[in-house]
Amino acid sequence: MKAIDLFFCFMKIGFLAFGGGYGALSMIQNEVVRVHEWMTNPEFLDLLSISQMTPGPIAINSATYIGYRIAGLSGAVLSTIGVILPSFMWMYFISFIIERILRNPRKLLRTFRTSIIAPILAAGINLTLSTVNDLISFILALLLFMLLRSKKLSLIQFILVAGGLGIVVKTF
Repeated sequence: MKAIDLFFCFMKIGFLAFGGGYGALSMIQNEVVRVHEWMTNPEFLDLLSISQMTPGPIAINSATYIGYRIAGLSGAVLSTIGVILPSFMWMYFISFIIERILRNPRKLLRTFRTSIIAPILAAGINLTLSTVNDLISFILALLLFMLLRSKKLSLIQFILVAGGLGIVVKTF
C-alpha cells in the first residue's frame, strides 16, 4: 500500500513542481519529511547528497531512492513513474497548445522560464535553513557565498574549496 501512496505523492509533485529537480526539492522535502514523515530531515539531506552524486535528474534519483527506502523495488518503480509521468503529460499538453493555438512559442517558453525562479529560490532557502544550523556554519556559508560572488572559480574549484573548508571547520 505504501508503494501506491508513493506513486500518488510523487505524481502530485511531478504535476506541481516547475523548474526541474531543484524546483521540486522543497516539495519533495515537505511531502517526505513533514506530511508523510517517511524520513527525518537529516535522512533527507543524506538522500539529497546521494541523489546529486548519482548520474541523472535529481528529482528522479530522489524519487527512486525514497521509493526504494520506503517500499522496496515496487516503491522505487512506482515513485519513479509517478514523478516522470506528469512531465510527459505536460509536454503533450504544451505541445498541443503550441501547435494548435499559439503562433509565438518563444513567448510561452519565456513565460515558463520566469515562473521557475520562485520554486528554485524556495528550495535554496529550505536547504539553507536545514543545513546552516549554527554560527560557524552560517559564517562559513556567508564566506563561501562571498567567495563565489567575488572570484571567478569553476564549479569544481568551488566545490573543492567548500568541501575542504567544511572538513577543516567541522574537524576542529
